[in-house]
Amino acid sequence: MSRLTYFDPTKISFRRRPDSLFLDICIDGEWKESVHLHRAFPLSAPDEFISVREEDNKEYGVIESLSNLSKSDQELVQQELDRRYFTPAITRINSLKSDASMWKFEVETTRGPSDFYVRNWRDNAHELTPGRWQITSVDGGRYEILNLELLDDKSQILIEQLL
Repeated sequence: MSRLTYFDPTKISFRRRPDSLFLDICIDGEWKESVHLHRAFPLSAPDEFISVREEDNKEYGVIESLSNLSKSDQELVQQELDRRYFTPAITRINSLKSDASMWKFEVETTRGPSDFYVRNWRDNAHELTPGRWQITSVDGGRYEILNLELLDDKSQILIEQLL
């Protein structure tokens, strides 16, 4: 059984090559190309315990906390995690209708307007913390309501019919 390796944040660094979709990591002076980053706890601790893996999923090690990295490395790693865990936040619900045993949402998000369908609300919407919800659409898209209480009155009234 292999042991978990925690990186010393002073002995690693990251870069993005112009010809690569992924980041590279320098571990003890040696560059490893095209690494994949995975959150161990994507919902409860998104900036802690980040697994750094090679393409075949073998783990190089774990970053205990992004806050321990240099500012430039924090930015690169955060950009990569944002790309991998793309979840727009719903800022307003414009319309919510029952349509053929599904709910059709028309919303405004941090990434612009969107519409999507949700089947079986209880199976595809989860309250992560009080007032914070993650919703999965029928096509696998993920959306998040960061705080129900901060939505406008109309949005709160519409979402109430599902809660």
